This record gives sequence, C-alpha cells and structure tokens, in this order.
Amino acid sequence: MKALVGTLAILVALSSATADAKTSKSVRGVDSAMRVDCLKQARLRRFDRRFAARNRFMKECMARS
Repeated sequence: MKALVGTLAILVALSSATADAKTSKSVRGVDSAMRVDCLKQARLRRFDRRFAARNRFMKECMARS
C-alpha cells in the first residue's frame, strides 16, 4: 500500500513538472519574439552608441508588448 501511494505521488509530481516546462517554453517563445521585434525597432531608431537610451527604449518596448 505504501509503495502504491509513493508511486502515485511520484507520478503526480512528474506530470506537474512536465506541464510547467511546457508552459515556460511557450512563454519564452513569446518573450523572445517580442524581444526580436523590439530590437528591430531599436535598429530603425539608430541608437548607435547611446546605450542608455537604447536600454530605456527596450524596457519600454517590452512593457508595451
């Protein structure tokens, strides 16, 4: 009986871990796509050596998206 309960507990823990991994991958994909879009916009604005302005723009852009 103890072995059965232990096995069930392990299965439940593993299934929830795989579900978390799947959702985090999809979130990472969306976040990555937004970041690529923001980088394209930053290149169009030609920040060149103005790193502070570029970083501020990236934060604002990521917050908007």
